[in-house]
Amino acid sequence: MNLDVLEKIRNSYKIFKETYKFVRKTNLYERMDVLNESKDMIEDLFIVEIFACLERFLRNKLGDCIVLEKCKFKQEAILNHLEYMRIDNILDSLKGVIDSNTVGFIKQIKSYRDWVAHGRNPEKPPSVRKIDFEKSFEIIKSIMEILT
Repeated sequence: MNLDVLEKIRNSYKIFKETYKFVRKTNLYERMDVLNESKDMIEDLFIVEIFACLERFLRNKLGDCIVLEKCKFKQEAILNHLEYMRIDNILDSLKGVIDSNTVGFIKQIKSYRDWVAHGRNPEKPPSVRKIDFEKSFEIIKSIMEILT
């Protein structure tokens, strides 16, 4: 995953937002309550998408670092386990390279992503009510640019 993929996600998000505005403005759909609920759910899926993009980018970047450093450990064994590392541990390893507040915000996105991706359990709501796509996009993009 790279910045091009992230930009494609953002472009899809913009098309979705424009389509939603058009449908609302022209009253093409009578049930505004259902339309608004659908909008919220789709926006949440865009959050899942950009976080997945960041997660893949970080795992690839970490794998590249292991290979390029030519470490004396069995690289294949390490690279095989890289997919099973908790993303929280990978994010923690960025502290010092990335501002701690930024890492904290990314962890909030992850928490929200987990809640959405695992069925929106009303018994266990996320610590954050709603995550803003544009803000999340900009922060994820800045992290990817720093690490590129």
